[in-house]
Amino acid sequence: MEILELEDFALELAHTAGGIAQAHFRQPITIDNKGGAVFDPVTNADRAIARVLRAAIVERYPDHGIVAEEEGGRAGGGEYTWFIDPIDGTRAFMTGSPLWGTLIGLARRGQPLFGLLAQPVMEEVFFGGPNGSWLIKAERRDRLKSRGGTT
Repeated sequence: MEILELEDFALELAHTAGGIAQAHFRQPITIDNKGGAVFDPVTNADRAIARVLRAAIVERYPDHGIVAEEEGGRAGGGEYTWFIDPIDGTRAFMTGSPLWGTLIGLARRGQPLFGLLAQPVMEEVFFGGPNGSWLIKAERRDRLKSRGGTT
């Protein structure tokens, strides 16, 4: 399977998640505690994003596994596993602060391939993988540099 195809799909997922999150951001939301005695919030936006991303992955790649913070896991028959945190920074999201994002990653045979942080309010995606690291903003890819050179 071509990694560029998988990267493009991950960006599609991030765009979809961003649309759902933006529709809920600074709107009345439902908040539940998934942490028992310790408050660990989950919102209806978290759950909606997880459901939609999970369905999109299963439809496109039915043999891929999924590990999602809000929806649990789905064993796959193939070598790829997606990792999803629909809203990382749920407390910030709940209070209307823009300091939250969606995390999406992909591993092959247990080894990380790439990952991204999508920040819909900022209209930015930070993406890193074997082909490099990018800040994606307004349909642009700008290669980021690490301390040791390009990553």
